[in-house]
Amino acid sequence: MELSFSIGSIPAVLKRGHFLGGMKVVTEKEDVWLQHPLQPSTHFSLKIERNWQRTIEGHNVRIEKSRPALLAFARPHSYRVLVDGMLVAEARGF
Repeated sequence: MELSFSIGSIPAVLKRGHFLGGMKVVTEKEDVWLQHPLQPSTHFSLKIERNWQRTIEGHNVRIEKSRPALLAFARPHSYRVLVDGMLVAEARGF
């Protein structure tokens, strides 16, 4: 899944690999990992909602993810991206 948005005037993409579960924010200058595929917490979490907050290009970026309680691996997840407290993108997908 890929979700495009802007951090200020800089284009960014939230990328999540469905198979391995890795998730990162990609800009022209850097890649910021939110969930690395090699971390056990990426694969073994029972939380329904997860949040990540990072400072990217001088802006406060918050990623919110919620998953279904049952059969989460087979159903779409919801994603929200907030930059400096304002919603800039949201999507449902794997």
